[in-house]
Amino acid sequence: MVRQISRLYTTLWLGRSNPCRVWGTLNIPKEEKESDKEMKTKMTALFLTLVLALGLLGFAVAYWTDELTIEGTVSTGTFGWEWSLEKYYVTHDDKEIIDFDVTLSPATHPDTMTITATDVYPCTDLEILFDLHFWGSVPGNITDISVTGKLNDEELTEVPDWVDIYCKIERITDNIATQTGFKPGDTPSIDVLISKLEGTQWHDCDAIYILLGVHWVEEGMTYHDGTEVPKGVEVPQGATLTFTVTVSGIQYNAP
Repeated sequence: MVRQISRLYTTLWLGRSNPCRVWGTLNIPKEEKESDKEMKTKMTALFLTLVLALGLLGFAVAYWTDELTIEGTVSTGTFGWEWSLEKYYVTHDDKEIIDFDVTLSPATHPDTMTITATDVYPCTDLEILFDLHFWGSVPGNITDISVTGKLNDEELTEVPDWVDIYCKIERITDNIATQTGFKPGDTPSIDVLISKLEGTQWHDCDAIYILLGVHWVEEGMTYHDGTEVPKGVEVPQGATLTFTVTVSGIQYNAP
C-alpha cells in the first residue's frame, strides 16, 4: 500500500508543468537566462548614456564665459606738392607773333608744368604766375631743385647769355616765409630762390606764389638785375631751347 502511494506521488510530482528534477533547484530554460543578461546589458548602457548626457548638459549650463576683443582701423596719410597756374602772357609782342602756352597735368594734384613757345624774338618777355603748393597731411621737406637744359639737342651747363631769367615773390605763407626769409615783393635771383627753398619743411596748404619771367636779350640791352648784356650776345635764329626743372621732396622724418 505504501509503495503504491509512493509511486502515485512520484507520478503526480513529475507530471507537473514546471517540475524540479532536483529538490530546491529550478529548471529555468537557458534562453530565459540569456535574455535577462541582454536586458541587463541594455539597461546598463542606457543608464551610462543618461549619466553622460546629464553630465554634459550640466557642464554646458554651469560654466561662465567671457570674450576679449581688439578692433582697429588704420589709414595712411597723404603727401605731395603740386603746381597751380594763375596766368601767363607775352609782353612787348606788338604783332602777336609768339605762340605761348602753359599746361598742367594730371588734372588732380598736377605735378608737371609744360611750357611751350614758338617764334620768340629779342626784346620780348614770357611771364608765368604760378604757385608751388603742398597738400599732404604728412609734412615734407624739399631736398633738391635741379635745372637742366639743351640748345639744339646740345646739353647746356649754364643759362645762355641771351636768356634773362627773373622772378618775383607775389605771395608766400608764413611757414615758408619764416624759413626762407622771403616776403612779398622780393626779387631774388633763380640761384638764390632755389638755394633758399632747398631744405624747407612744408605743411598742408603751405605755398609760394612766384612770377617767373624770361627776357630775350641782345647786346646793348640790360638784364633785370641792372647789369649790361655783354658785347656780341644775340638771340640765335631758328634755335630750339628745352629745359626741365625738377623739385624733389621727401617726408619730413626721413633719415
